[in-house]
Amino acid sequence: METKPNQRVVLTKQLIYKAFLALLKKKSIHKISIRELCEDAGINRTTFYNHYGSQYDVLAEMADNYLDEIAKTISHADVRDKQSVHSRVALVLQFIQDNLELSSMLINNNIDETFAQRLFSLPKIEDMLNTALANIQNEKEKAATISFVISGSYKVLQDWINDPDRISFTEETELILGLAGKACG
Repeated sequence: METKPNQRVVLTKQLIYKAFLALLKKKSIHKISIRELCEDAGINRTTFYNHYGSQYDVLAEMADNYLDEIAKTISHADVRDKQSVHSRVALVLQFIQDNLELSSMLINNNIDETFAQRLFSLPKIEDMLNTALANIQNEKEKAATISFVISGSYKVLQDWINDPDRISFTEETELILGLAGKACG
């Protein structure tokens, strides 16, 4: 049986997340003090330490929640069905767009250098790539192609997020999947 999270805990974490993102716009994570974060969130330090040990723990939880949401979104994609993959990738890009501030912070690698690797090592993404590259027998070529597709897709995603005149998430879906399809042959 799944337990429902305590509303007070959820609200407290939302306040912390909001204050944390606002502070990250102004300064490096390394220069954010817990005192400052608590003041901006409107909570006391004891409350903060009931949930986190540091500002890095806040970041880790935010990134984990973000990746969990993406994993949940793509989990039902049938890797053998292009339309299923397309619709799930579009939902992921819509999620990224709907959470643009957090997406920008995480995807631009401003503070979590492992994020890109964690994003593209989600099991369903690996399944999609392996299915698309099933015809490549040479393991080195397959690994190089996967690396190329991941790096290229990530850069295209970064460019999209950073473009103030960004195209719609559906157009971006077409672009990323089209380019990835060409690379996968």
